[in-house]
Amino acid sequence: MKKIIQLMFIFIAVAGCNREQKSTYEIAGEQSRIIKEMIDAVNKKDAEKYVEGFAENVQVFVDSRMKVNGRDQLIKNRSGHFKNHPGVRSEIQHLVEIDNKVILHDKVWFDKSDKAGHNIVEIFTFENGKVVRVDVIQPDNLFEK
Repeated sequence: MKKIIQLMFIFIAVAGCNREQKSTYEIAGEQSRIIKEMIDAVNKKDAEKYVEGFAENVQVFVDSRMKVNGRDQLIKNRSGHFKNHPGVRSEIQHLVEIDNKVILHDKVWFDKSDKAGHNIVEIFTFENGKVVRVDVIQPDNLFEK
């Protein structure tokens, strides 16, 4: 009996050490796949890849205020962000696709010292297979840290 308990303990310890991140979301369709690729581009610091799924006339709103108007401005914004935060990392927490919208809850870390990360919610609106609008909900002081 003691041997069985020891083996169970070892199995639980080894199984619990699995470093593979388990997905807490599923890719429901093409729109979700585009958002997943966008997050992958964040983690690679690739602004060109990041904007591939966005329309030329995309608009990004933070707290109902337009922050980005157009794909060219978005790529400049992302390039600057990656330059200012070379250690940025993002993980999808939840991803929901409803009609022409994808709702993303992701967690972002700016560098290795950022242990807790920051929650961000984005609502992506699609037209003709491209993102035309993004509504972002994030902490007010996110970029003051």
